[in-house]
Amino acid sequence: MKPYFRHLLAALIVVICGLFGWWIVRDLRESVSRRVVVRPSAEPQARIAPHTVARSKPSVRDEFHDGTTVEIFGSRQPDEVILRFPSDESFSAFLFAAGQSNIEVVDQLDRLRAVRLRYDDREDLTLLLMGENITTYDSVPSAPSPGPVNGSAQDGLVGFGNGLLPWLGITSDHSKWGAGVKIAVLDSGIVPHPDLPGLVKSIEIVPFPQDINKTHGHGTAVASLIAGVDASAPGVAPAAQLISIRISDESGQADSFAMAAGILAAVDSGADLINISMGTSVDNPLIAEAVIYAQNHHALIVASSGNSEQSDSTYPAAYPSVISVGSVDARGEHLDFSNYGTFLSVTAPGYAVNAAWPGNRYTRISGTSASAPIVTGAIAATMSNGTGVKMSASQAAEIVMKYSDEAGISGPDSEYGAGILNVGRIMTRAISGIVDAAITDQRIVATGAGDQIQITIQNRGTAILVNTLLEISTPFGNRQFNATTLAPGAVQTFTMPVLLNGIPKDSPIEVNSKLTLGTIGRDITPYNNQRSDSLYLR
Repeated sequence: MKPYFRHLLAALIVVICGLFGWWIVRDLRESVSRRVVVRPSAEPQARIAPHTVARSKPSVRDEFHDGTTVEIFGSRQPDEVILRFPSDESFSAFLFAAGQSNIEVVDQLDRLRAVRLRYDDREDLTLLLMGENITTYDSVPSAPSPGPVNGSAQDGLVGFGNGLLPWLGITSDHSKWGAGVKIAVLDSGIVPHPDLPGLVKSIEIVPFPQDINKTHGHGTAVASLIAGVDASAPGVAPAAQLISIRISDESGQADSFAMAAGILAAVDSGADLINISMGTSVDNPLIAEAVIYAQNHHALIVASSGNSEQSDSTYPAAYPSVISVGSVDARGEHLDFSNYGTFLSVTAPGYAVNAAWPGNRYTRISGTSASAPIVTGAIAATMSNGTGVKMSASQAAEIVMKYSDEAGISGPDSEYGAGILNVGRIMTRAISGIVDAAITDQRIVATGAGDQIQITIQNRGTAILVNTLLEISTPFGNRQFNATTLAPGAVQTFTMPVLLNGIPKDSPIEVNSKLTLGTIGRDITPYNNQRSDSLYLR
């Protein structure tokens, strides 16, 4: 090629590159109103280590399965908002655009494609999200309001006080239960306390107050029911290692970003179990994705069902992979305020239970917030019972459900789930010859064929029960039934037809029943071999 043409070609290339660069700058200026350097925010202690996400504009517009391009979640802070994106590409593109705007990126969860933003003018956020197909989620997770301690939930409630362990069937040394099990408590934070020597790590998604003794005591109380060592507030698995993850403020409120970040931090810390004694009434996809992340990394979540006396699902308790826990009092009665429904896994003590509190104090707490950590402790104890043998959290949870005491209608039900937690049965399941019969439920049932009184019994021991006699006494007459053979764990329901026409619904019907064993041996819990109830028409 001649020199003249080489120089001409070089000049043309320079002109074309200049025009291309001018076009890019013009496009950027038209798409972003103005460029503002984002102020670097202090990185929280619980910052989740992100994977590398390239900061580039995507060539396609990504959507969630419902066509949404951006999900927006309410924040516990009024000047903040939480966003989630369907792909890494759309997430990185938004971060690029946010960096050119007046919006401050406070924190981000790259693994979940979520970001927390702060703004001074809502219009800045509106401009940034112009043209997006948005779905909003306004609920803010919070600790359930504690159930009443003085009996106003329903008549005749009986509290546990410091009698939790014997009620659960824990009557011998259990100091090694939970050894080697890591349990993350996502809550208001665990404050150092003499009852909690197992606290090994503290992570702050939400900062503690300057005076740590002014910390909301909910998290400390919850932790003591898992691993408390003092006789004033004993826990079920005192040898377990506790990881405090503070996700809620002094009002007991968190948000979906804090909860999701807490779940990721728990997984990163190697937690086997994650206790969440809080929730929201609305299915939250950001929390749901974090729950799936925990499940995929073999961390089991246990959560409270809530105290709003509703059959509506509470999240994260209602997610299929989560163990959802409701409450009973010391009579084994389902507490009226305890949420119920098909999502419920199991029930446990939740009324006037002794617990630790900041300032080296103790208190009594009620509600499903108390019940969930008791089940968490039971799973930890089953995983590691002091013999040196350890099983997985999912294996232990199956055992905890299997050996729960039958309650309510036969089989899993909406009030009791699989039943009421019984740690004694769990720990003695391999000991043969234990005799333990129980009357579990008495109720009146209206059917198409007429009214019935139904009595349910269960073999809670390890010996086969043979020829167990059930005697029923009612205002309509007496009946006897024989349970010919009842295998360990088996349940049987007997029905007695009755005529209830003309009986007012507010008139009690007294039903008394009694079990007489045909199997040789002493029943280890003879008190539940007889039962008296005042039943009402439903």
